[in-house]
Amino acid sequence: MGSKRFYSEDITHMPLITDSDLQNVFKDLMAASWDTLPDSLIHEAKAALSKSTDDTTGKEVLTNVFRAAEAVEEFGGIVVTLKMELDDSIGLSGEDVGPFPDEIKNALHTIYSRYTGYLDAFGPDETYLRKKVETELGTKMIHLKMRCSGLDPEWGKVTVLGTSGLSGSYVEQRA
Repeated sequence: MGSKRFYSEDITHMPLITDSDLQNVFKDLMAASWDTLPDSLIHEAKAALSKSTDDTTGKEVLTNVFRAAEAVEEFGGIVVTLKMELDDSIGLSGEDVGPFPDEIKNALHTIYSRYTGYLDAFGPDETYLRKKVETELGTKMIHLKMRCSGLDPEWGKVTVLGTSGLSGSYVEQRA
C-alpha cells in the first residue's frame, strides 16, 4: 500500500531522570490525583528531594512537579470553595438566580486570570507538566463555569485538556 504513518513523538517528552528514587517519585506524582495529595506521597517526595544525588536535573524536575502538585491542590480547593459559595447563593437547583455580587464577580475574574497565568508560565520543555495541571484544574474550572452565565468570552477557552492536551498523547501517537 505504501502508506506512511507519522508520529508526533518529538512533541512531548517526559524529562530524563537518571536517579531511580527521583524517577519513582516523579512517576507517582504524575499518576496521582492532585485533589488531595496523600501524606505518604508527600513524605516520599520530600525524602527523595532531601537526599544527595548527582542527578541535579532530575532533582529540579521533581521539585517543579512537587511544587505544581501542591499549588494545584491549594488552587483547586479555592475553586471548589467558590463553586460551593455560588451553590449556596443561587441554590442548588438555581431557584435564587440573580446577578452576582461584586465580590463573586471579582473572585471569578481573579481565578480565571491566575489559572491562565499559571498555565502560560510553563515553558516548552514542561508540556507534560502543563498537561497534568490542565487535567487536574480544568475539570474544576469547567464545573465552576457551568454554574455561571454571562462570563467573559475567555472562559470558553477553559477545557479539561486545552489545546496541548492531545499533542503528544498516546492517542495521537497511536493513530
